[in-house]
Amino acid sequence: MPPHPPQDERLGIALEAILAGFAALRVVLKDPRARVPVTKGDGSPVTAGDLAVQMAVCAVLDQRSPGVSIVGEEGEGSVSGDGGEELLARAVAAVRESMGAAAPSDPVALLAKPGGAASGTWWTVDPIDGTKGFRSGRHYALCLALIESSVATVGVLSCPTLVMGGDPLDIGADSQWGTVYGAVQGKGAWKFQPDARTRGGANEMVPLRRPVRSRASIRVCDSIEGGSRAQRMRGVMTATGLEWTSVSLDSQCKYALVAEGAADCFMRVPGSRGAEKVWDHAPGAVVAQEAGAFVGDLCGKPLEFSGESLDRNVGTLACDMDLADAIHRVGSQQFGPQGTAQ
Repeated sequence: MPPHPPQDERLGIALEAILAGFAALRVVLKDPRARVPVTKGDGSPVTAGDLAVQMAVCAVLDQRSPGVSIVGEEGEGSVSGDGGEELLARAVAAVRESMGAAAPSDPVALLAKPGGAASGTWWTVDPIDGTKGFRSGRHYALCLALIESSVATVGVLSCPTLVMGGDPLDIGADSQWGTVYGAVQGKGAWKFQPDARTRGGANEMVPLRRPVRSRASIRVCDSIEGGSRAQRMRGVMTATGLEWTSVSLDSQCKYALVAEGAADCFMRVPGSRGAEKVWDHAPGAVVAQEAGAFVGDLCGKPLEFSGESLDRNVGTLACDMDLADAIHRVGSQQFGPQGTAQ
């Protein structure tokens, strides 16, 4: 792997955008209500941090990558519930404070979801993946990816609680800035620790390569909250006949752990609520794949990012190359072509 990241404008834009998002989040975190959510129309939580990050990220992309569509998890409907207006006002104030003169005149307009993301080139952003983890003082990630012709070509993860140089299984304080991961398809992956003294400037980027697996037992990323999908994932692993243990954490930090070699497998089995969302996987998928992990679905097919959902895939899988065949055999046996259990 090259010792330094490529002079790739796409990666530069993505890093600038994600660091702008984290700068806005740091302003939000000054408020004691920062982690208090309101409930969206779909029943999921949203915080001022989610909104501020997405608006700041989109502001940079709008300036540096004009005309390219952006599809994000949050939208105008995210603030339709009780308390939404007050939440939005705090998020807008954070964007304006963190970006200064570079802030857009109307940050709220950036929450509108443009169409046309099914083909061509577009960005996808999950402002805070693992909102429950963010609320609870656990791991979470700010996530951004570039999609080109249904392939994720650039991925960036800002993981505020993954402290560079420490045990990635430990949860650090997000005031430490954590670790940022960046990757470009076919060119490698890198990580760095943002420097608070320069408001988001980066220290030297370190090449990221998944080490050769040395543990006898496979370490599998598991869900903290459990549930039926987690049970089905465990069933897949048990059916492989391999020895494994679980590591429970939130968000696309799981992809970072696989890339680092701190975990050996992260999978999502098909669920009852439809296919996985593109923003939940594209950023981390590029990082893990470029670090040397297998990334695809449970049947061995590459992930196809052809719209907001991974409708053409059967779950997702990121794992050590040596484990992929065994998991694919079980995945193909247990799940039909439409992602339903047989």
